[in-house]
Amino acid sequence: MFGKKLAGYLIIITLPLTFAACDMRLKEGTITYAGMQNASKFWKPYEVKMNDSIVILEKQNARLVSKFSLRNFIATINLKTTGGAWGYVMFHTSGNSDSAVKGYKVLINNTDYRNGNPQKTGSLCLMRNNFVRTVTEDTWFELQVTVRANHITVKVNQNLISEYIEPDNPERIDGLEGMILSSGYIILQKSSDMGQFQVGEINIEALSADIAGEETDPSSPDLTAKALDELNQRGFPLIDFHGHLKGGLTVEEVCRHGRLHGYNYGISPNCGLNFPVTNDSALLDYFNVMKNEPVLKAMQCEGREWITLFTPVAISNFDYIFTDAMTWTDHKGRRMRLWIPEETFVDNEQQFMEMLVGKIEAILNQEPVDIHVNPTYLPGIIAADYQRLWTPERMDRVIKALKDNDVALEINARFKIPSIEFIKRARKAGVKFTFGTNNAGNNDLNRLEYCLEAIREAGLTPEDIFLPRPAGDKKVLKKGLPSKITG
Repeated sequence: MFGKKLAGYLIIITLPLTFAACDMRLKEGTITYAGMQNASKFWKPYEVKMNDSIVILEKQNARLVSKFSLRNFIATINLKTTGGAWGYVMFHTSGNSDSAVKGYKVLINNTDYRNGNPQKTGSLCLMRNNFVRTVTEDTWFELQVTVRANHITVKVNQNLISEYIEPDNPERIDGLEGMILSSGYIILQKSSDMGQFQVGEINIEALSADIAGEETDPSSPDLTAKALDELNQRGFPLIDFHGHLKGGLTVEEVCRHGRLHGYNYGISPNCGLNFPVTNDSALLDYFNVMKNEPVLKAMQCEGREWITLFTPVAISNFDYIFTDAMTWTDHKGRRMRLWIPEETFVDNEQQFMEMLVGKIEAILNQEPVDIHVNPTYLPGIIAADYQRLWTPERMDRVIKALKDNDVALEINARFKIPSIEFIKRARKAGVKFTFGTNNAGNNDLNRLEYCLEAIREAGLTPEDIFLPRPAGDKKVLKKGLPSKITG
């Protein structure tokens, strides 16, 4: 064993990372219980503690390194993180902890949003990044990493989080040339200087080295796929924050689309007057159905009446909430929904624009939302005049309201709004951004093409992207709801 209790003290054993006399093979097709009861047979420890049947990694860079080298395998690890601890499972490594040289990393990080590493447990780092928190700290969970030829999958508590099929000639940015499949050692390493990794069992199933490779996605060689891959390799937060389960679309179908192309999803119901969700009970029912799914849980606040239908406590269960300015009442008392021609009235285009900008300012100043979506949307009757009607003065008024109220601006892939000029002005002002599809059904998820254009043209960086607030910092709990509707 790595250590044992003597007179109430914990003995820590530190061993050098050498492999000259201890490399072994695991018999193909059998499960080897490389757990803590016989761990020293299969693993070399570095600065770890043993507490009964639990191995504890506490010091920064404490690690377990396999004594065996594998090509194809299923590794199942039961562990718990505490106090801000994060680290990696590395595979196909040379046996050194510097995994940037060779192989892949899977992140272990259960900290809340905006704490520590923005990527969360299950992320296939720098290839299929995961920004969705699916496990909390101080909770035992199961992490499973599988390699079958060129196919990598990562599951957390049996939920498929990351998936990647490596092409025959993978393209890598400078410094990541060694991030390819081969064979090698497995390392479990704690990389932070806080908290602990508590490890129960590590079970390894050695698979045949002769498994046939799988075909990659037919779209993978195109420019969009290359752009998505490069952004993943740079650690850019790629998240479609504005997805809907419409037209029979399922969570699994949404997640499969995201895994295939390299980004995460936030899924939201439509909540408001005359929408599917109209009260706390229905809102919480939806949340409870979705809470274990590997997506961000969002709430779309529809119309201006939503503030009278839901309570802050119910709303605060969600990772973030968002709204648009597509439903409001004009100066003649007409309730308009701007995407429906029969319910939209533009008596005078300049007067309409002044009302629209004023409504947006009121919404952003008064409603405790995290993201302004479908921004700068114009009804069909005047949409062709977008560039003329969205003057610099009007853009700057909206941008000021976004910045003053710490509201992120959606770059909408479906409507291709706001304009690149608007995005550049907002970035200069320090506004944060999100990406969103706002899919209308099950066949228009796209691949964030307009968002990729905006990243390139406006020079967006990872620091420009919104991430959800942690549990103790929800805006709706701190700001509350307005006492009357905003129009």
